[in-house]
Amino acid sequence: MAFASNWDMRGAAWRWLAALFVVALLASACGGDDDTGDGVSPPATSAPSQDGEDAQDEGRSDSQDEQPVDQESRDADEVSPEPTAAPTLPDEEPPPSEPDEIYGGTLVFALESETTGGWNPITTSAATSGHIVLRQLYDPLVIEGVDGEAVPFLLESFSSNDDYTEWTFTLRPGITFHDGLPVNSAALIRHMEELGNATLSRLAIEEAEIQSFEAIDDLTVKVILGKTFVDFPLGFTSAGGFLASPAMHDLGTDSARNPIGTGPFMLEEWVEHEVTRLVRNPNYWRTDAEGRQLPYLDAIEFRPFEDDEARYNTLRAGDVDASVDNGGRRVQEYNEGFKTYWQGGQYTATTSVLMNTARPPFDNQEIRQALAQCTDRQTLNTVLWDGQPPATGPFSPGTPGYLEDSGFPDFDPDAGRAVFERLGAPSFEITTTITTLDLLQAELLVQMWGECGLDVSINQMLQTEAVTSAVFGNFSTFVAVNHSGYSLAMERFWWHSGYSYPLPVPAINFGRVADPRIDAALDEAITTDDEERQRELAEEVNRAFADGVYNIWLYHSRWLIAAQEHVNGIDNLTIPGGGEHPKIFLGRVFLAETWLDDR
Repeated sequence: MAFASNWDMRGAAWRWLAALFVVALLASACGGDDDTGDGVSPPATSAPSQDGEDAQDEGRSDSQDEQPVDQESRDADEVSPEPTAAPTLPDEEPPPSEPDEIYGGTLVFALESETTGGWNPITTSAATSGHIVLRQLYDPLVIEGVDGEAVPFLLESFSSNDDYTEWTFTLRPGITFHDGLPVNSAALIRHMEELGNATLSRLAIEEAEIQSFEAIDDLTVKVILGKTFVDFPLGFTSAGGFLASPAMHDLGTDSARNPIGTGPFMLEEWVEHEVTRLVRNPNYWRTDAEGRQLPYLDAIEFRPFEDDEARYNTLRAGDVDASVDNGGRRVQEYNEGFKTYWQGGQYTATTSVLMNTARPPFDNQEIRQALAQCTDRQTLNTVLWDGQPPATGPFSPGTPGYLEDSGFPDFDPDAGRAVFERLGAPSFEITTTITTLDLLQAELLVQMWGECGLDVSINQMLQTEAVTSAVFGNFSTFVAVNHSGYSLAMERFWWHSGYSYPLPVPAINFGRVADPRIDAALDEAITTDDEERQRELAEEVNRAFADGVYNIWLYHSRWLIAAQEHVNGIDNLTIPGGGEHPKIFLGRVFLAETWLDDR
């Protein structure tokens, strides 16, 4: 018997679903994979591979012959370096056999940014660094599997009817929130109601035509859709799936400083721009593969360092135990000096120059193409990412939709200059975030474009400010890190014209892309579970992006967690019931099974 009332979704459906997927997807909006709620982001390999075929393995390599080399060590006459492959290593770092050797200690972890919006996952604005913290405070209902599938996590199971219009979510029994309240269907319904109230829900239109949801029993919720949505559970893998206690939501705005989740750690102290200290949840529900209680650590201290150089130097000085990074300039230094945990080559986000097609000059396809022709992407990648071949589209090698040749314009500055001479050379800004790496990247682009006669200035700002500018369309060009390609259906919220609005109305489709070919492919993608057809649709999207030149694709970003020798088990994850997750996925890691050799 349903004991919670059905919710009439006709007035609230678009608000709830929009909130769910905006919270889940705005993660990769700018330089740090920004994930925005109300606040308008492998086992590791020892080095990133540029051929997309490396195994997602974890550990440290002792063989320097198999690691990429820095630019300084390349021959001066080498123009287009060959990609280097990473060695494969064991899937997990097994913990010591003696339990006393793994428990205790405080991990000090350097982040790339502060999450100023706080720790309510529905209302905050979180970059990748924010997601690292949130994954310790909360458990997602669903996580990504290694083969592109959704895997139940806090949920015990999910299922659908034959046409994917009715979904049933069942929670695992016996789990409590940090405040002792039970995890049950009432809490899940409250979570969905809160998603429906998120501010950014106004940015989207009614999508899945949700008719109702109801509690079937104490652990089961049924959601009825008005249309087919094959990848519906993947909307619950990120912040939209971080289940919080109803008591936390009762706190209103104070919930930002009082997170109450189910995760392995609880918030003890938060001093903005200094430290976020989490302590062990003594009642955590998960165990490791040997049945031992998690987490291993007593505490984690997260410290933000906005500048990538300062963050690296702090790690090198031994002042922190581990650090996150998303740049390719120090591949050799990281691999030689630390344990390195790299995201695998598949499903990596793509760094690109996003152009605002809703206003001049980039409402003109000729201008967009000319700018792409004036961008020496191989030189930029040689400086920034160890010579990685330029990205051909939004999908990395090994990801459905990847094309070795998508038809994207080649570097041809003479052709680009000819267009600007004929149509006029525009002046505009490039918006980026405030790190040494991002400034260098912007300076290289400005120099290249200047050689084509363009007057371009740089506008640096905090990640959250950059995302806000993108949402409201207050930019001309914007350096973005986005689009893992994990699910084509999920990308519709970035690329479909239904998520683009006339300026200055805020939009999730930052570039205001309106392309019939892209729309048609995205519309079909939510209706088919045929993997081959999904791949064909993704390839069509890739070609349409190349023809429209809505983005200038630069390189595929490989996230890294670098750690001191005494740190073990970064992103080890024992999934109840089995299954594997892609390690260091978009830089977001689980730390419940991390342990320290010395404490």
